[in-house]
Amino acid sequence: MIIIYICIFFLGASIASFLNATTYRVDNGYKYPDIIKSNSHCEKCKHVLTWWELFPILGYIYIGGKCSKCKDGINIYYPISELFLGLLFLSFYLLSIPWYIWIVVLFLFILSYHDVKYRAVPKGLVHVFLVLCVSIYSIYLFNIPNIYLPILVTIMFLIINLIKKSFGLGDILVLLGLGILLTYDRYIVMFWLGIVLALLYSIYLIIKKKVDYKKAKIPMIPFFTISFSISILFGGEIYKYLLKLMGIW
Repeated sequence: MIIIYICIFFLGASIASFLNATTYRVDNGYKYPDIIKSNSHCEKCKHVLTWWELFPILGYIYIGGKCSKCKDGINIYYPISELFLGLLFLSFYLLSIPWYIWIVVLFLFILSYHDVKYRAVPKGLVHVFLVLCVSIYSIYLFNIPNIYLPILVTIMFLIINLIKKSFGLGDILVLLGLGILLTYDRYIVMFWLGIVLALLYSIYLIIKKKVDYKKAKIPMIPFFTISFSISILFGGEIYKYLLKLMGIW
C-alpha cells in the first residue's frame, strides 16, 4: 500500500514538472513537436539537464537549487509546485475525490503558473476553464443550490471594478467557475481562505520591502488554487469549526 501512495505522490509531482516545462516552452514560442520532445535545460547557460536533475523535488535538492554547470539559481516555484501537486494527488486519492476535480486542479495549476510569472492569465484559457466548470456543474452538480452566491459575488466584484480596479477579470471568472463547483459552506471557506492567504503574502512582501503596498500586485489564482483544494478536502469541517468558534453552531 505504501508503494501505491508513493507512486500516486510522484505521479502528481511528475505531472507538475511536465506542465511547468510545457507551459514554459509554449510561452517561449516552441513549436510542435519540440514542445514535447525538447530536452529541459538551464535558462541561463543552456546546460541540458540529466534525468536525476529533472527528478521531481529530489533532483532540486540533489543539485542544491542551482544549475550544476553555471550555478545559476533555479526558481523555487518548481519544486514547491511539484510538492503541492504530489501531496494534492495523494490526498485526493485517499479521500476518493471525484475525477473531474483533479482536472479542475490541473487547469488551476497552469493558470497559477501564468499568474505567478506574468501577473496575468490568458483570456482563452480562462474561457476554456469557465466552460469546463459550467459543464461539470451541468452534468454532475446541478442539484447543488449554491450557484446563486458565486454569481452574486461575481456581480459585486464587477461593480467594484467599475469604481476601482481591485481584481483582474480573469481572477473574477476563475472564482466564479470554482464557486459553482462547491457547496455553500465550502465556497465561503474557499473565498475567505484565499483572501487571507493573499493578504498574509502581501504583508510578508511589504515587511521584506520587496514591494510598495500602493503598487503591490498579488497573483490571486495560486491562493485560490490552494484554498479551493483545502475546501474540497476539509471545507465542511473547517466551516463547522468556525461556526463553533463563533458560538453559532
